[in-house]
Amino acid sequence: MMSRRSIDILIDLVENRMACMQVVDREDHRQFAILSQARRELQGMKAGPALVATAPRARAVAPDPVAPDAAAA
Repeated sequence: MMSRRSIDILIDLVENRMACMQVVDREDHRQFAILSQARRELQGMKAGPALVATAPRARAVAPDPVAPDAAAA
């Protein structure tokens, strides 16, 4: 079990990373969603073990298909 102080520090680090992000594509959005989930989990740990629940994992986003014409150009 982590101390409350360690959890607070991790929450601050995650929130700082989220504040510095510029979401411009799908990968950035996926990273932002992962950080948001991590923050929720840390806040749940801070609230107490009874309130921590396992959240579903973020879905992987398939890459955009490349059109055959675009690949040749």
